[in-house]
Amino acid sequence: MHGRIDTLEKIVSKSPDFHYVLIGDSIHHKPFFKRTKKTSPIRTLEYIKGMCLEGKMTLLLGNNENYILENLVTAEDNIIKKETRYTLKCLRELDFDSRLDIISWLARCPLTATIKANKQTYRLGHALYSEKITKQNRDQILSGPGYPWWKEYLEEYCPNKKDIYIHGHYGYPYVRKNLRIIDATNFEGIGLYYVNREEFLIHY
Repeated sequence: MHGRIDTLEKIVSKSPDFHYVLIGDSIHHKPFFKRTKKTSPIRTLEYIKGMCLEGKMTLLLGNNENYILENLVTAEDNIIKKETRYTLKCLRELDFDSRLDIISWLARCPLTATIKANKQTYRLGHALYSEKITKQNRDQILSGPGYPWWKEYLEEYCPNKKDIYIHGHYGYPYVRKNLRIIDATNFEGIGLYYVNREEFLIHY
């Protein structure tokens, strides 16, 4: 999603009865997005938090949300990513209770999810899915072990061949074997983008 809150609100308004699962990177607008304007990361996080608390949405953490949690007490000059500095600046402008409310909610968001529907099991994570989350594999779940077009490297991490593994992060729609990449960061279409005609649609 990368900060395209107006687009998310339109999608939800068209299908308000759905439960939405966001596969991370809800914030940090990309500079090459020309058709959508940059909006406040606070507005984005507040909207998603509200939907989550109402039970209408689930946010899985991605590397961009994790950058915020990792840099909460980092000196501004030492924060490498410009968008991370901007989001933290916006958080500091809030009153203490509002700021704490967003941070504590974000810190409690899950890293992965398992969904069973239509006799199929879907395993979701921002960049990787793991049955057990440990200190050793947490960074891989958030940032990935590599790119999916590298000699099936990522597919090695999809061990249960009967299940469908769904990730974002990699920025390019990808459908192969039981792996689905549904982040279309490199595309900014209008309406629906078909990744897999039978079951996966990306709304932009």
